[in-house]
Amino acid sequence: MNGTFQKLFLIVFLVTLCVAVSSIAPVNFASNLIPDSQITVSTTLKNVSQADIEEVKREARIALNSIPQILGVEYRKNTKINIVNSDICYTSGNIVSLSISHIKDKNSPVIHEVTHILAKHENNSFFSEGLAVYFQERFSEFHGFPNFSVPLDDLVRNNESQLIDIPHLKNDNKIFEQVGTELRRLAYIEAGSFINFLVVNYGEQKLAELHNSRSLNFKEVYGKQIEVLEAEWKSYVFGNQFLNT
Repeated sequence: MNGTFQKLFLIVFLVTLCVAVSSIAPVNFASNLIPDSQITVSTTLKNVSQADIEEVKREARIALNSIPQILGVEYRKNTKINIVNSDICYTSGNIVSLSISHIKDKNSPVIHEVTHILAKHENNSFFSEGLAVYFQERFSEFHGFPNFSVPLDDLVRNNESQLIDIPHLKNDNKIFEQVGTELRRLAYIEAGSFINFLVVNYGEQKLAELHNSRSLNFKEVYGKQIEVLEAEWKSYVFGNQFLNT
């Protein structure tokens, strides 16, 4: 009888222990990651596969996890992405539209377009597109416009005689609106290369300060006029000796 009681007691104890352990919530090691519920991908096209949607979500998630931390901003809104039958990708308000052909060809600028939602600088295309090109190149597996996998600095060197002055780019949004022109592509390349130079030589914190200043006063943040930073950028890109002083 005692033996039977002991066995029953042991069984009850083990069952109780199992229930108690199973009721403990597991540690969420990915609690800082963006959940799928914050990314909505929609389409009416028949030729969009689940794999296409998952690739877009993965790229968007990378942008949402990485860019706000670098720029020192918070973004908790739902990110809406439409896959459309178009030749171009663009952002309107808080909605990204991506070309299905770009997605299929593995050159869709998902991170580029999500950057425009996270870092709104509509009044300064040079900084806005520079950030978008830089983050696309840094974080994405998709490499499309403007460099199509060619390193930005290589393209700057290849176009040395055609380079546009950085102060001019900073103050002329119209260059960035000339869709289909080589001038626009070069402007995007220079803007992305310049942002990369700033991050490599002055760090992400300074970039965050410039972004959050909204005035885009380079002198105020970097202690140097943009003309001086342009000269340093050229020295850096073209391999001349450059010391960050």
